[in-house]
Amino acid sequence: MEKIFIIILDLDGVLITTPPWKKDDIDSDGYSLFNTECVERFNKLLKSLESHIWLSSTRRATKTLEEFNAIFQHRNIHTPISGFLPIEEKTCSRKEEIVRFIETNKLSSYLIIDDDKSLNDLDENMKNRLVQTEFLKGFDQNALKKALEITS
Repeated sequence: MEKIFIIILDLDGVLITTPPWKKDDIDSDGYSLFNTECVERFNKLLKSLESHIWLSSTRRATKTLEEFNAIFQHRNIHTPISGFLPIEEKTCSRKEEIVRFIETNKLSSYLIIDDDKSLNDLDENMKNRLVQTEFLKGFDQNALKKALEITS
C-alpha cells in the first residue's frame, strides 16, 4: 500500500508570491491570484504521491473549507484540501501550530511547505520534512526537488 503524506501547506510565499508591499492581484473568482508556475510545480508533486492537504495559512480564517476547495479547483489544483490546522485561541506562532498538529495527530508521513522563518527552529526530525520557500519565488524548482526527495 502506498504511503499517504499529509501536506501542511501555507499559501503566501508558496503559491501566492505577490510582494508584501503590493496589493494582491485578484483572479476572476474574486480571490488572490496564485503564481501559475508554482501551481504547476505543486501539481507535479501532488501527482507523484498520495496526499491530503491541510492548510496552515493565516488565510484559513477568512474562508470556509468549501470556499478554499473551490478556489483551488479554479486554479487547477484538483487535490482537495482535507482541512485546516486548528486555530489556537491563544496567540501562538506558526511553528507552535504545526508542532501541535503533528504531535496531536501522531503524524509520521508529512511534508511542511511554508516560507515562515520561525520554522527554522523546528526540531531536527520535523525540520527534515520542511520545504522552506522564499516569499517572492514561492514553490520554485528547488522546492519541488526537495519535496520529491523528502517524499520518495
